[in-house]
Amino acid sequence: MKNLIYTGLFISAIGIAQDQTMDQNPIDNQFEKLISESNNFNNYKVVKESDLKNLRVNTSTYILELNERIEQLEESVALEKQAQIPLQEQLTAANTNVEQLNAEKDAISLLGIAMNKDVYNIMVWSIVGLLAIALVSIVLQYRKSNAVTQQAKAELATSEAELEELRRKSIEEKQRLGRQLQDERNKLSRLKTAN
Repeated sequence: MKNLIYTGLFISAIGIAQDQTMDQNPIDNQFEKLISESNNFNNYKVVKESDLKNLRVNTSTYILELNERIEQLEESVALEKQAQIPLQEQLTAANTNVEQLNAEKDAISLLGIAMNKDVYNIMVWSIVGLLAIALVSIVLQYRKSNAVTQQAKAELATSEAELEELRRKSIEEKQRLGRQLQDERNKLSRLKTAN
């Protein structure tokens, strides 16, 4: 049981060490170590063949680890992309919903006909303008008609006054003529009685 625990701790330590060495690029460190530990000979470095072989094996191992890590990251990216697909669909649906709500917000229903607010405003203000023009026209015509009516009333009153004056003069003339006629008849009857 203790061996199993020690083995688990050892594997964990190796994993942690590998993660740390992967971040630090252990191949560079091994090259530095190899160069610093090798002997000099006429401006050349003499390297042990076993150290070169170890470096080669370590490099191959490091490359394999990097490839595995790349595969893991690619799988992680693929999983992330697949996880993004439903989110993209939800975003598209939400954008469509927002566009529909904006269209509904910008629309007004008039007599069951959906129209844009701008068109509605233009139509309403056109109707208001036409009604204002009609009102002004009616008021002007009323004033004109009222002036004509007042003038006609004044002329009628003048005509009635003149007619009344003519009637009065006519009655006076008739009465005067009737008196003259009566006077002439009286004269005629006096003349007949005197004869």
